[in-house]
Amino acid sequence: MLDVLDRKLRQMHAAIAGLGNSDLSTVQPQITHGDGYVYTTVDFNQNSDPIALANAASLLVANIASLKDHLKGWCKKQGVPFHGDTLINTNKSVALIHDLWNIDKHAELNSSPRSGTTPKLQGIKTALAVSAGTEAGASAFFSMDPLTGKVTTGTSGSGTVQLVLAAQITDELGGNLGDFTQVCTEAAEAWSMTLRSAGVPLP
Repeated sequence: MLDVLDRKLRQMHAAIAGLGNSDLSTVQPQITHGDGYVYTTVDFNQNSDPIALANAASLLVANIASLKDHLKGWCKKQGVPFHGDTLINTNKSVALIHDLWNIDKHAELNSSPRSGTTPKLQGIKTALAVSAGTEAGASAFFSMDPLTGKVTTGTSGSGTVQLVLAAQITDELGGNLGDFTQVCTEAAEAWSMTLRSAGVPLP
């Protein structure tokens, strides 16, 4: 059982890490000359595969949400209380991921949504993310020559410049419920804390 939980956790972290790609070779700025002006545009979603992006999102949702059943099995075997349902009912991010997973599995919710809404992923695309991370003194930058379209990036410490999967979670009326990556990260952290509380030795 511990081996399975450890594998599921590693799969979850790998799926989160897989949302980013530091290879920016697909970014090809478009340069237009006219009337004495130079117009430069760049689409970070160019050449993206919408099916591959949707699959990556579904994989991450499944890896996070499926921790519930694996933790339940661990708790039963160890004879300790299972608090997975309490977590889902009290943590908005965890509940949203749980509902997205059920919708993905069953095409629709087969019970009342745990988040109080019927969430949906909207606007799945590739976007640029520039982050200095959390390390003191770290940095990151992205620049583009408006005349040649040449892209230059640089990082130090924990800084990153990546193309990442971006999407919004909306409710049944189209209202925004949160950024997909942020919600996934918060849900993953919440499940990790719950696993620790149950005595699961995390890597």
